[in-house]
Amino acid sequence: MQYGVLRRAAEGMFRHRNLVRIGFIVAACVGAGGLSICAGARAACTGPDSLEARIRAHPDANAYAALSVWFDRHQQWECADQTVRSGLKIAPDSARLNYLLGLGLYSSGQAQEAIAPLRQAVHIDPDVLQPHVLLGAALSRLGDNRDALGEWRAALDIDPSSKEALDGLARSLTAAGDYDTAIQALRSTLLDEKLTFDLATAYKQAGMYDEAAQALNQGLESFPDSVALTAALVTLNVDESHFQDATLLAEQIARRKPNDLEAQRIYLRALVITGNNEAAAPLARSLLALAPHDADLLNLNGLLEQKAGDFAAARKHLEEAVALSPNDYNPRVNLGVVLAELKDAAGARRQFEKAIELGTDEPQVHFELAKVLRSLGDMQAAQGQLTLYQQKLKEKSDLAVAVSKATEAAEAVKSGDNAKAADLYRQACAALPGNAGLAYRLAMVLDSMGDANGERTALGQAVKANPHFAPAQYRLGYMDFQAGDNAAAEREFRATVEALPDNAEAWISLAASLRAEMRLDEARAAVARALQLQPDNAAARELSKKLAEAQDQH
Repeated sequence: MQYGVLRRAAEGMFRHRNLVRIGFIVAACVGAGGLSICAGARAACTGPDSLEARIRAHPDANAYAALSVWFDRHQQWECADQTVRSGLKIAPDSARLNYLLGLGLYSSGQAQEAIAPLRQAVHIDPDVLQPHVLLGAALSRLGDNRDALGEWRAALDIDPSSKEALDGLARSLTAAGDYDTAIQALRSTLLDEKLTFDLATAYKQAGMYDEAAQALNQGLESFPDSVALTAALVTLNVDESHFQDATLLAEQIARRKPNDLEAQRIYLRALVITGNNEAAAPLARSLLALAPHDADLLNLNGLLEQKAGDFAAARKHLEEAVALSPNDYNPRVNLGVVLAELKDAAGARRQFEKAIELGTDEPQVHFELAKVLRSLGDMQAAQGQLTLYQQKLKEKSDLAVAVSKATEAAEAVKSGDNAKAADLYRQACAALPGNAGLAYRLAMVLDSMGDANGERTALGQAVKANPHFAPAQYRLGYMDFQAGDNAAAEREFRATVEALPDNAEAWISLAASLRAEMRLDEARAAVARALQLQPDNAAARELSKKLAEAQDQH
């Protein structure tokens, strides 16, 4: 049994952002007394004579920063950290030292602790790109995508060509459910490998599976040897039950890159997920021989051994995988199955429960746990797990239906059959009512058909699913404005600019609704913001002129 063997394959390729590689390991000097401890410890860290002399002669922020970077480049990370903290004791208002401290904390997995020094760096010098980028990454890692969006936008204001900032913006927008804005931002730029992946992800999350496949196929035309894009397309094919296409694609890149472990891994995963265990087993063993302490390969070997009935070998490999990657639920699930086969019900229960705690929502995990609980005599808990199994099984079935119907609907739109597309999108929304992107797609089809009431209902469903789904809010505001309900339009446009503060069109629309309500001062402020964002916007200029004339008449 294997869960998610492809699910995180492509995401892992882009796990580490290109954030200026200074990887302090913050092992010491943490806590209220950290600075005094570091100051004493600094004496044990000796850099090159020129930099040490510079600190003695001019112990300023730049000197400490230069020495800390030297320590980092020579992999003396504790010394790098101590040097930064010693420098901050002398120059607490140094933007660079605060940034370096934040970077060290972030690089060592302490994203929460990195926030304060990074905010300080941004506050001291708001016109430097990298602190905004790193702060956005830290906030995003903590799940605070709304605040992260502000940092990505600030970074893009500094450097509109920053692909790193655009990557972060797109990922945060997608995580926040604003798929359309992410798609619009990405479609207007030259895509590299990472941004292509972001675009495909946004399309997929929006229920636009055909567009996701098209983006990945186009990306592979530009980057034919991209393992990450191949993995994403293999995953998409599996999600849509195109197993033959998935296996063929994975096999092609494996043949082109026979010495690339990641390319071979994608092929192995495709073989496992499609049940081709006979071909998968020897490949799994050969890859494990090349990387004997790779937790993923240990897990896959253990899974294949479990399927072959070699439970002793499977247990050994899976226990090692769990030890190496304790926060990955996949090997724990597989180990639980093996322990259950070996009649270690208590051990199996621990693994299944920990896997669920770590985030797996696969129906079969709850079913396997129910069986173990029943064997232990805990019938009430077993029944609870069976109920969850049935619930999760329905959710999975609903997702499969929604994917299938949305794919058919996109094809119907392309062929010009909007009536069929609307019916299919309704079926997709019924299967997955919490997906704002699907409801919005339905609304757009209904708009093209002139069904205003149906469009409004679909937009309301999108906002209900995601109260911060800006495209739906903007469209509702537009419909209210056209209907003469200026107060309702204003509410929707305000919600839009709150979600998308850098969207000039939203500010223009808000200004227009305020003008219609004769709230001229607020309207001028809104249009001024639009002109600040886009000084050459003709609609904003015209509205600003009309507001000035109205002011003169009063």
